[in-house]
Amino acid sequence: MDHIERLKEEVKHLMYKETELVAQLEFVNALQHLGVAYHFQKEIKDVLGSIQIKNNACTILAENLHATALLFRLLREHGFQVTQGMHTALQ
Repeated sequence: MDHIERLKEEVKHLMYKETELVAQLEFVNALQHLGVAYHFQKEIKDVLGSIQIKNNACTILAENLHATALLFRLLREHGFQVTQGMHTALQ
């Protein structure tokens, strides 16, 4: 049981350590695909809530359709209000 808790703490640390927007989104997506995201609901909400659409984030998302779609899906799945017109805010 201690080993599991240490692994969970390590994953939480990795989640907060990553600063690149696309890598954060893909990390959250991977946790969901592995079926372990329920262990990290608070951390996922924190990470998604901290993503602020600033100039460099807008540039990254405008140039990367995969990242834009992933952000849109993850925000919606975790209860964040996102309009369908989000893409116009990124241009």
